[in-house]
Order: sequence, then C-alpha cells, then structure tokens
Amino acid sequence: MEYSKQIRFLHTLPNTSLLFSPNLWYDGRVCLGAKLLEHLRTKRRTNMKIAWNEIKYQPKKFILIELLITILMFMVVFLSGLTNGLGRSVSAQIDNYEALHYILSTDSEGIIPFSTITTKDLDEINKIEGMDYSGLSIQRATISKTEDSNTLDITYFATDHNEEEILNPIMEDTDLKISDLKKNEVILDHSFKEDEGIQVGDQVIDKTSKQKLKVVAFATNAKYGYSEIGFISSETYTGMRQKTDPSYQWQAQTLVTKKSITSSDLASNLMVADKKQVIDKIPGYKAQNLTLRMITWVLLLASSAILGVFFYILTLQKLKQFGVLKAIGMSMSQITYVQLSQLTIISLIGVLLGLGLATMMAPFLPNSVPSFMTLKDNLTISVSFILTSILCGALSLVKIKKVDPIEVIGGNGE
Repeated sequence: MEYSKQIRFLHTLPNTSLLFSPNLWYDGRVCLGAKLLEHLRTKRRTNMKIAWNEIKYQPKKFILIELLITILMFMVVFLSGLTNGLGRSVSAQIDNYEALHYILSTDSEGIIPFSTITTKDLDEINKIEGMDYSGLSIQRATISKTEDSNTLDITYFATDHNEEEILNPIMEDTDLKISDLKKNEVILDHSFKEDEGIQVGDQVIDKTSKQKLKVVAFATNAKYGYSEIGFISSETYTGMRQKTDPSYQWQAQTLVTKKSITSSDLASNLMVADKKQVIDKIPGYKAQNLTLRMITWVLLLASSAILGVFFYILTLQKLKQFGVLKAIGMSMSQITYVQLSQLTIISLIGVLLGLGLATMMAPFLPNSVPSFMTLKDNLTISVSFILTSILCGALSLVKIKKVDPIEVIGGNGE
C-alpha cells in the first residue's frame, strides 16, 4: 500500500518515466533521497545546456536580439541617469545635508524662499529648551567675472548662527567652513571653476548690488533650483541688499536644526518640514521627477514587450523542433524550463552589456548633461527588465503547448 502511494506520487511529477530506471531502485523501494535529487539536478543541467547550445548554434540570430536588448537597456539606464541628474540639479544641496528639520512660516507652504521668520518668531523659538539652529536665506541672482562679461546665474545661500556647521557644503580641497567666511567672501559651486575658469582668489561681481565678492573656495554638487550656489555670510547678504534697499535688516527665511521638533511645539504661524518635504516643494521638482520616471518605466515595459515579440516570432519558426521534442518524450515542463532559461540568458547578457555601456559613457558626458546613476536604480531597472522580459517572452509557451507533434512533424503546423 505504501509503495503504491509513492508510485502514484511520482506519476504526478513531470516526465516521471525517466525516474523509473534501475539505478533508482533497490530492495523493491524507490530512492527518494540523494539519487533522486542528483537525477533532477542532471535534468536541469541538461535543459540549460539545450538552451545554451541553441544560442551557439544560431549565433547571428541571437546576436541581433542581444544588440537590440543592449540598445534598449542603454536607453532605459541613460534616461534613468538623466532623471536623477535633473533631480539633483534642483535639490543637490538640500540632499547633501544630513537629516535636518526646517522651521518655516505656514504661509510659505513649505517653500523656503517664500518663508519669513520674524523677530517675534525668533523670541518664541529661543524659549524652546535645547534649541540650536542656523538661519538660512535663499536668493536667486546673477554674477559676472568683470563688468563687461556675460552674466552667470547663481543662487545665494546666506547663513548665520552656523556654529555647529550643519549647513556646511561638501568642500573641495579645503577645510574651510561657512562660519569662517568674512564679509564679501563667497564659496562657489565647482562648476564655476570647470566651466568658467574662475579660480580661488578671483573676484566676481554681483550684478544687482555691484558688490565685488572674493572667491575663497569651491564646493562639490552645490545646486538648488537648476542653479549653482554661492555661499555667503548673513553680513555679506545684508550689505548687498542694503545697497538697493537701505532699510533692509537680516531675516532668515528658515531656521534649520538637528533637534527633533514638530509643528505642535511652535506657534500657529510656523511649521516644520523634513528634507524630503523641502525637496518636494522646490518649484518644478516633483512634476519633473514624476514625469521622467514614468517615461523611464514606460520605456522599460515597451522594451520588454519588444523582446517578447521577437521571442514569439522565433518560437513560431521552431514549432517543428518543439514537435520533435514532444514526440521523443520531452514534457511541457522541460520545454518551459528550456525556453525560460534561454530568455534569462539572453536578457541577462543584454542587460549587462547595456548597463556597462551606459556606465562607461557617463564620465565622458559634458557638465551640461546632468547624469547621475545610482546602484539602487541600476539594480532595480536590471531586475525589472529581466523579469518583465521573461514574462512577455513566456507568452510563447501558450503556442508551444498547443503544438501537436503529429501535425507539426507532418508539415501541417503553423
């Protein structure tokens, strides 16, 4: 009775006729242990070998498919890098800061340049125990190297109370900090050096106030709102503003702190935002990022579908071969394993080539092309591309399942 149950169980497995060989039996019992597992592993290796041998047997056909996959994967990865790069050109400096909290006026709706912190607000905030903060104001402007040279866009980050150095940028080849800035000194984003030839010790001119600013250092990836940043002290900023508005007095637009604080701890006219909320509120960032990411994923799905169509056409051309395989005893599960193995091999090689091409090309792109690739995004895209390609290509299995060996071998198959 026990043996009959085991035999009925084995007959439910795919291609069970291969399991009933003499080397899998002894003393009237089935070896369901090591020998059976070894036999199943051998079958998998054989099926994988069939998939690989067909690729080697028809190299020209599969090379064309690999070339297509490589181009499509390159386009997807390149577009993903552009999406990240454009996003960083909007938010890089805020993203460079650690997990900070930004106190803003509620009427600003979370947008830093629209916020104002009054003297009364400061008095209330200073009453909070253990409250240390740095003031920050953001102002779009233009500068030039000389009176007659072309104007360059810049965004000033003016700070005060930065003793804890929480608003320091990533400095390039120097230990200088924002708190070390003297009046009329500026730290510029490194792109001013690379693109405009500005060097440490040079002077640039603020076009509105005509104030000359001495360049004392450069920062890496200091960008905000599609513009490069110039870091100045609140004293410098106040001096420039007073040249056009003599009554101006320094007011920070936001107070930045490490302290974990909520809006309930503040007056009703103030709010707290974290890094992500501040970045999402930068004008244009969210809509642009969402649109480009949607385009990236649509391109990925379309590329996978194209691969699926090509594989389906290949399947139609091989119906006689599948009919022969069925006639000699290969089960549908084995054919499925061969097909999916072949799809996986083709997709994996194409993905690696496309990813490698995009990665090698990235360092040679000009600074005007803001590409930024991340390991997380590349892995997500690669895995998604392979899985969706396998899924689309697996639709050809429906056609294979309907193949009648007698009809196909006899020449009546489609």
